Amino acid sequence: MTIQIEIKGIEEVKDFLKNANVEKLQKAQEGLNQAGLFIAGEVVESIAGHRAETRSVDTGRFMGSIRSVDIAPLIKAIETNVEYAKFLEYGTSKLMPRMHFRNTLTREQSKVIDYLKEKVK
Repeated sequence: MTIQIEIKGIEEVKDFLKNANVEKLQKAQEGLNQAGLFIAGEVVESIAGHRAETRSVDTGRFMGSIRSVDIAPLIKAIETNVEYAKFLEYGTSKLMPRMHFRNTLTREQSKVIDYLKEKVK
């Protein structure tokens, strides 16, 4: 399961970065790397029950599988390879959705933007 970070106004950011120099692009990637690690950590905290969502820890396998990965330059994903993650995230007929990924992104979106702004300014 993968969740991608989508920022409103991304086309404007892409236009800006196309005209930016290599240093600005590197700084933007650094900010995105920091944001990815932050969001991955917040998803782990959510799974552990330290955020608003219901705790989802039995063996710790799911919690230990959360990773921030590069999809392409300036594109980051937070993902897990645990097959039952989708059932925890979206729920089933017998399990209410936990929404660790979606709620974390909604809750922390402004901090992601702050990481990028801080590095690119």
